[in-house]
Amino acid sequence: MEKDEINIPENDAEYNCMISSLLKLNEFEEAEKIYTEWESVSGSGDSRVSNLLLAFYINKKEMELAENFYNRMVQRGIKPSYTTWELLTWGYLKQKQTDKVLDCFKKAVGSVKKWEPDEKIIREVFRNLEEQGNVDGAEQLLVTLRRAGHSNTEVYNLLLRTYVKAGKMLLIVAERMKMDKVELDDETHKLMKLTSKMCVSEVSICIS
Repeated sequence: MEKDEINIPENDAEYNCMISSLLKLNEFEEAEKIYTEWESVSGSGDSRVSNLLLAFYINKKEMELAENFYNRMVQRGIKPSYTTWELLTWGYLKQKQTDKVLDCFKKAVGSVKKWEPDEKIIREVFRNLEEQGNVDGAEQLLVTLRRAGHSNTEVYNLLLRTYVKAGKMLLIVAERMKMDKVELDDETHKLMKLTSKMCVSEVSICIS
């Protein structure tokens, strides 16, 4: 029987298209079969194909299945891409698993030579940290952003809001912003005034 007669996809792009179409129709079992076939015939290790199923699990809020699938990817020698880490970041955000959020976000940023900032995910991670009053996590996030060359007024204001929520004073914030060549705005001054009335935080600040 000829290859065309049994309708076997010829490359990753075709597998990608088939799996994507099946998932849109909620035909998950068929999509999984096609993916398993792709694993057996393709040696490309293209994470774009794997990310389709990973996204499906995460969108269904099935993080345990998503984690198991991620482990399967790694075991098969598929290198996680920026999108892989971004998907996991969003998934853990929904679960409010802060340590995993920060770890995956850091790996996402570090997986590309030049990171194009995603303001939506930055705000969402900070919002989650603010809700928890997690100043340690907020400082860790700032370190990741600074190392990627992305520190600005909004980022520092988001950090300050987390300190306000925690009832902690953020020390030398003006100096840190000056070091990063970041301007203070009206909100910055208001937040600094609020935190100045609070107790000093014991969080270890990394400004290198």
